[in-house]
Amino acid sequence: MKKLLKVIVPPFIGFSLYFVGVRYSPDYFDLTIGQIGTGTLAGFMAFYKYTLPLLFFIAILTQLLVVMPAWNGLIHRSTGAKIWSFFFLVLVCLLFAGGISYLIWDKSTGTGHLF
Repeated sequence: MKKLLKVIVPPFIGFSLYFVGVRYSPDYFDLTIGQIGTGTLAGFMAFYKYTLPLLFFIAILTQLLVVMPAWNGLIHRSTGAKIWSFFFLVLVCLLFAGGISYLIWDKSTGTGHLF
């Protein structure tokens, strides 16, 4: 039961907060599936509205298959190993963020938008 709570509660809290923000928005009932992909806030809210069960299922799988094994492996390490693991995590996140930023960057706008 404890493992089940560790897997379900964190995604549930995050999705619940975002659900409240989307559901009680004045634009909620005007959202259509045609707005998805427009690059606007309404398009993002429509995407969330129509794909909530799938996104929640993916979040639970990620929590179960990636986060929990990493957390359990990290909890039994020394303090120095935890610090190195934290810096490695930050480095991986920066590399992925930089790669994604470069992929979606419009070169004609200059480097200001890239950074």
